[in-house]
Amino acid sequence: MGEGLAGDANPLARAAVGRALGMPLPTGGMLDNRPGVGLRPDGLPDMVWCAVDDQHEWTYQDKKHPPLPPYQIAKYPITYIQFQAFIDAADGWRNPEWWEGLAADEDDKQIREQYFKYWNHPRETVNWYQAVAFCRWLSAKLGHEIRLPTEQEWERAARGRDGLIYPYGNTFDAAKGNTRDTGIGQTSAVGIFPEGESPVGALDMSGNVWEWCLNEYRKPEITNISGTNNRVLRGGSWNFGQGDARAAYRNLSHPGFRDASVGFRWVCGVASHHLNR
Repeated sequence: MGEGLAGDANPLARAAVGRALGMPLPTGGMLDNRPGVGLRPDGLPDMVWCAVDDQHEWTYQDKKHPPLPPYQIAKYPITYIQFQAFIDAADGWRNPEWWEGLAADEDDKQIREQYFKYWNHPRETVNWYQAVAFCRWLSAKLGHEIRLPTEQEWERAARGRDGLIYPYGNTFDAAKGNTRDTGIGQTSAVGIFPEGESPVGALDMSGNVWEWCLNEYRKPEITNISGTNNRVLRGGSWNFGQGDARAAYRNLSHPGFRDASVGFRWVCGVASHHLNR
């Protein structure tokens, strides 16, 4: 089930269907069985990747940028059920190994409840430290690196080679992403706006939740995990308007910040060929 999430032209109707399919079932899981939204049979997050591997110049902000090394970016933001696997795992968020080198204090490490409790919605109310710890845990489980995207990787996936204003084109359309203008009034199930697809095939890159990036805001060349300087947020969210939903818009926050409008997605290198779908 879940294939018909984008069948209704009315965004509010789509969102309602998404909520129904994302309700936690008494037996566990949810009705939404789309690839990349839930969990694998072994209980780890399922993943669908979008490859970015062409060797061409592209537009970053308003300037030409040399090609990036090949990588894959997740089709969707991390969902509530996927992050919950990290929380529930015996070797998950309680394991101090995943927090080594991070400047997180004890409050930063504490998990706060999801605000919109639908398994197929983005995991929000999550700070940058927790996103990094999650990626470290999953990397260890899979045997290769999973991490937050740099903002260059994020923007290349969102804008394509030609520097689109929005992932789907140069004219804002409230029916192609979950922003304040769309009127849903909360997060929505990931992937219910296929018309908002970016040039590489990624969804929800304009609206739904802000997404943490690896690098610092004022010194974007710094991508290490130490320090408490502000980190980059990209993509707009359900409670921000069209200006913030532009694919080139740079937002920032302290790495300990979390609220119902902030989530993340992951990237990995193309060498992980066994993850391609």
